[in-house]
Amino acid sequence: MNESVGYPPRPNLPSARRVYSRTYRVWAHVLLWTPIALTVAGVILGLGLFAAADADPTYGSSALGYLGLVAWGALAVLSPALLGSFIAGLIMLSRTRR
Repeated sequence: MNESVGYPPRPNLPSARRVYSRTYRVWAHVLLWTPIALTVAGVILGLGLFAAADADPTYGSSALGYLGLVAWGALAVLSPALLGSFIAGLIMLSRTRR
């Protein structure tokens, strides 16, 4: 059986551009910039703690160096989630700009 019997051919119209809501665009920016801000803050915090631990020769300041390592370790552990959020934000933002 031929399914196109009795039906006129479909016109070649361009597809309508999808309109995304303001909430969608806001979430795109949140998902894009949150991992960037957290990564920058973690690196600066780690470097600041390392500098503070190195500047003070007393025994009590060694804990600051360990806290710097914990901050960088947290960044390493959270990096897949941060990268996933960043990529999702990029995709969402590119969809809104098409």
